[in-house]
Amino acid sequence: MKIAIPVYDEDLKIFGNTGHTPFFAVFEQKGNGMFKHFDLLDLRKNPRGNIQASEGCSHKDEEMSQEEQIAHKLEHNVLGEIIKDCQAVLVKKACKNTAKVFQEYGIKICKVELDCQNAKDSFKYLK
Repeated sequence: MKIAIPVYDEDLKIFGNTGHTPFFAVFEQKGNGMFKHFDLLDLRKNPRGNIQASEGCSHKDEEMSQEEQIAHKLEHNVLGEIIKDCQAVLVKKACKNTAKVFQEYGIKICKVELDCQNAKDSFKYLK
């Protein structure tokens, strides 16, 4: 199983706002039970990455027209394309458009506690 985690860079510190993460770290789960481990496969650049938006973005659908809402949702489709081969994504925060895209791609969303700092510490949140 492949798992994606939004991160700042190769240090694997988890990025708070999934939709604007600079990179997705993609891991592969191997083995079972006490032999289960996770191998880092690669870092995938997010063209929507915005380091200043780690804590959230200012997009509010209620302040947008119907056409703007549709266009905004379409901007998020790139997220699904980046990790379409993953079965799960571990996130601290994801806006409803990001969540919609992952659901459309069949990617399970698992919530990570806000105090979890490193991707390698987040696997316990896989459900």
